[in-house]
Amino acid sequence: MKTDFAELEKNIQDILAAPEYQDHPASKALSQLWDVNQEQWNRMDRLTRLSDSYQDVMIQQGKSLSERFDKHVRQLEKMTRISDRYQRSLRQLNIELEKTSLIDPLTELPNRRMIMKQLSQAFSGQQKESLSIAMIDIDYFKKVNDEFGHQVGDKVLIALSRLMESVVGDRGVIGRWGGEEFLVILTSPKFEDVVALLESLRSKVNAYTHQVDDKTVLTSVSIGIAEYQETDSMDSLLSRADSALYSVKSKGRNSLVIG
Repeated sequence: MKTDFAELEKNIQDILAAPEYQDHPASKALSQLWDVNQEQWNRMDRLTRLSDSYQDVMIQQGKSLSERFDKHVRQLEKMTRISDRYQRSLRQLNIELEKTSLIDPLTELPNRRMIMKQLSQAFSGQQKESLSIAMIDIDYFKKVNDEFGHQVGDKVLIALSRLMESVVGDRGVIGRWGGEEFLVILTSPKFEDVVALLESLRSKVNAYTHQVDDKTVLTSVSIGIAEYQETDSMDSLLSRADSALYSVKSKGRNSLVIG
């Protein structure tokens, strides 16, 4: 049988309140037992409230920890995204730096470092016996800068670079050697084809004009050519082309000489 504690408490309170039971021997013991019972219930009530409060604190702490954890996760995800972007930017920067180190920024042709690297590869390759090089110098280019200014000079230099590159095409490679000088690397089993190509280049540059207001910029190039010989080193091949170029310039320019 299940005890009805509410009814039991009421019966005990009625007995303790009844005058006829005040002097009963069991009244004092019952009163003490009731007080002990109430004290125990009060303790249980305090413990329950304390437990509830503790649970509330733990729940709040759990929420706080969860929120802090979620925040840290979000921060880590953000840092990961930033790191990924940084890595991509770094790779792109490395590509740009490599390009800058090998490409002339004005003409966008291979620079001296790159053209020397390509010459070294050609010199050590199987087609070395078909190798020829040409040193090209734009005639009196300083006068163009002096008369029309460096901005016009740059435009002329860019235009001639495009023109010479188009003439060389896939039969070789042309790079900016420095200033207004260029180096062409050609591989052809027939040296006369190399000479014909470079003569065509000279002729087309000579026909090119650049208009500045009511004035016309006329252009021409001097070309020194050297064909690979069995006794050549890379330095001696370059030296012969350079000497041939010097010979052209000393003889009036706008021509080509084989060294």
